[in-house]
Amino acid sequence: MEILTGDIFEELPKVASQSVDLIFTSPPYWKGFEYESYFNSYAQYLEWCKRWTKSIQRTLKPNGWFVLNIANDSETTIKAFEVLSICLENWKLHDTIIWNCYNRQPANTTRQLTNQVEFLFVFRNHSANAEYYKDKIIETYPDVFETKNVGNVWKIPFMRSSQSLKKVNGGEKNWGHSGFPSTLCNVVIDLFTKEGDTILDCFAGTGIVGRCAEKKNRKSILIDRNAIVG
Repeated sequence: MEILTGDIFEELPKVASQSVDLIFTSPPYWKGFEYESYFNSYAQYLEWCKRWTKSIQRTLKPNGWFVLNIANDSETTIKAFEVLSICLENWKLHDTIIWNCYNRQPANTTRQLTNQVEFLFVFRNHSANAEYYKDKIIETYPDVFETKNVGNVWKIPFMRSSQSLKKVNGGEKNWGHSGFPSTLCNVVIDLFTKEGDTILDCFAGTGIVGRCAEKKNRKSILIDRNAIVG
């Protein structure tokens, strides 16, 4: 496991070109309290997304995968689709996976429904030679799929922030994703990679992707603005 601590645009150049088999990450929200000083506006957040989603393309092998986890929220109800549109400027959308995180905290309002869906957008440079490693996925994860096929709706409970976030740097939360459960990581790793492959998580948070990769005999490169703990 290789850990790079710092801003993505400072640390990403340290990753060799065409060295990564899978990029699997979830970018920070634009309006979380710990990020407000970093993004002054939603427009600035989208411009930042344009930069990093283009920058990571250099690191991926020609037949590699980029799996982006992102969700809409109560204020930016089309955020996932706007970031998708940005990615389509440089990537080909190969598949869309619906993460049914059915245990999300209920919306405390009558104005909106409880959001129980996040997206995993699956990108490639091209669709040629695309191949999933589907063997034993169903039997390994029987509670994730409600059909006998490896479908694009995955039923996996959300991990509460109190379970997944560690306090670092005098109380600040980690920059990276907070609700990633290990099951989600494991399914993605098994479906998109084989032993010995290299996985990049450029917003690593607590490092859950790296720990799951290590247990499955994959290499990993983790980037995060804060020190990865836990």
